[in-house]
Amino acid sequence: MLQFKRFINSVFSSNSYVVFRQGKGIIIDIGDFEPINAFIKENGIELEALFITHTHYDHIYGIREFMTNYPHLPIYTSEFGKQAFNKSNWNFSRYHEDEICITSERIIALNDGADIPCLENQAVKAILTPGHDKSCVSYLISDYLFSGDSYIPDVKVIASFPNSNKEDARYWYARLKDLSANMILCPGHGDIVDNLYPP
Repeated sequence: MLQFKRFINSVFSSNSYVVFRQGKGIIIDIGDFEPINAFIKENGIELEALFITHTHYDHIYGIREFMTNYPHLPIYTSEFGKQAFNKSNWNFSRYHEDEICITSERIIALNDGADIPCLENQAVKAILTPGHDKSCVSYLISDYLFSGDSYIPDVKVIASFPNSNKEDARYWYARLKDLSANMILCPGHGDIVDNLYPP
């Protein structure tokens, strides 16, 4: 059975998630590293990968601690996200006085529709959802949709950043809203919405 734990981070109250099954686990977005890592250790989870929904600072600022503590694990993002990890003006870390400029063979660019096997034969499907940022990726895992900032229910997508696109943002907001209708929605900010078992 797939399980997950949400962490509300200290920067802009972004969400990070640990998703796990049969002792194997992944992280989706990496904010406050210590509580995330403590949960992994306390529950004996064998971590397999980090997945990034987009490379804005509030979703990646724990990346250096992650890379130090898990030196062999892959980090999945989009092609633009891979580039943005090395550009502090694109990932906004420059404006937080905590510049992130990282290049690494461990950062793997995902194609749209890619299936990454993990969690004991439970695939993670990547959907490229640019709009809020060119780097945006949403992830489907079984009945769970991790939408990052591309779709937060009843919240207008911010599409005024240099690498945003308003038309794409509107398109993916509508698409992800429809897609989440019969799923458990785990957005990049705010509460989880359980559409599988509505009240």
